[in-house]
Amino acid sequence: MTHYLSTDLWKETAEDHSILLGEPPEHSVRTIALSELHDEAACREYISWFQEYIDAPDMKVAASMLAKRLGYLWTAPLVTAMTFHHQHVTFQLENSFLYHPTLSDHEGRTRFPFLSVNGLQAEGLMGDRAAWREKVVEEMFAVQLTPLLKMLAAIAPLSMSILWENIMVRIGPLYKLEAEEAEWESEHIQADFSYLTQVASGQVFGVRKNPLTRFTDCKDNVPVAKSERITCCFYYQMSGEYCRKCPKIDNENKSQLK
Repeated sequence: MTHYLSTDLWKETAEDHSILLGEPPEHSVRTIALSELHDEAACREYISWFQEYIDAPDMKVAASMLAKRLGYLWTAPLVTAMTFHHQHVTFQLENSFLYHPTLSDHEGRTRFPFLSVNGLQAEGLMGDRAAWREKVVEEMFAVQLTPLLKMLAAIAPLSMSILWENIMVRIGPLYKLEAEEAEWESEHIQADFSYLTQVASGQVFGVRKNPLTRFTDCKDNVPVAKSERITCCFYYQMSGEYCRKCPKIDNENKSQLK
């Protein structure tokens, strides 16, 4: 059911997450396929370059910033397709590219990468939704994303907990905002969030136990994303300011921060 990829729903999702449908711009500063980042030498070289390009103090900060960016560019749109559009969208890693446009070509002038994708596939919900959802999540994480996070953790070096929370901070807001806007479907939305953060086994994430559970609270017997981070993503080490949810600062100071 790849026709979904030509719908306004998917185009809006792609636009919301800065995804370019097609080949990366020809004159980009740097381009690398997501599949290359599964190779240790290629990943190490790119992170080293990325560190210098964004003026991060070390590989640890650069790797953390990349994971956070991947949560926005990669994980969030796939989760959106699964929960809110009932579609299993697959990025073929060899045809999905991080690219850094020349600063003069991009309005935002960020040095962080964008994502271009070719060869997308989409499959609508078929049969039992629970079994379908497990397949979607396993491919998204265990097969594709988790090996890359493990690579980043090894070469940075960096705690996997930081990387997983970097992904979680991109997933949590999707469910909160969308549930508020689609109350008629809130039960279904909550079921998917509960699965991702509580019910799913570590196996579908490619790790020993569910890595997202520790980043949730329970309110009225319903799991919700924590309002503050447990780990620090090190953004302050390259920006001169703390994130609003940073665990390194107290609540009184947070009101003055971005």
